[in-house]
Amino acid sequence: MAKTQKFPEDLLLEAVVKFAEQERNKIKATELAEWSRNNIPGLEEVRDYHFTRPIKGKDPKTNKPVEYTKSCTVKINEINKSRSIVSSVNRNTLLKAANIDAFFELPLIVQKKLVVETRETFNKLLSKNGYLSTENEALRRQNREQETVINELDIKIKSITQKQKKLEKRLNYIIRVTDENSRREMLEKMGINDGEIDIDRYQQSISEEIGEMFDIGKTLKGYQKQVLAEKAENLAELTLKGINFD
Repeated sequence: MAKTQKFPEDLLLEAVVKFAEQERNKIKATELAEWSRNNIPGLEEVRDYHFTRPIKGKDPKTNKPVEYTKSCTVKINEINKSRSIVSSVNRNTLLKAANIDAFFELPLIVQKKLVVETRETFNKLLSKNGYLSTENEALRRQNREQETVINELDIKIKSITQKQKKLEKRLNYIIRVTDENSRREMLEKMGINDGEIDIDRYQQSISEEIGEMFDIGKTLKGYQKQVLAEKAENLAELTLKGINFD
């Protein structure tokens, strides 16, 4: 059995019918509620959800919870469906009749009504076209912006690829001119340790400026002092002046 509603269904249905006589466009629950509060006695406190919220109750046979669509909601849906642009065009004899004479065969009062409806439909189509044109322009603008971002990312990817190649050359050089302990120490600074990768450290290392992080002169400076002190000057000169990694 359905629960007792705050407002009688027949009163809500009456509000829908009377509002539809005033409003020619699709019915919106918020506008319907506002109009009803000012024009229908007994609905001074009605809200939009009172016209759209289903009725909750129990099936008398199964005693299970069920929901019922209010008659006012059904009426709103029927009116809105009938007022859709496509529906208006399809049932308009002036626009859709296979034989144009079908329009002139109608009573004069019906012809006049169709002319008025056709004008209203045309205005709706103009409004809809304007809206869609605005939406299309917004989408085109978004596409242009995304294309710009994609181009910028493409440039960054190419730059990263070039830096990666330089990095590979520098790492290969480090492998050639350093011993195992020094290589391990350098790799640990980059987040790579005994075949494992510290993601946080590695991410930090690659996010820093390549020129600062992997400057070959700075990288080898400590090694030169600790392992090859006696050849420091020669190695520094070779590293900083004589090697071209580009």
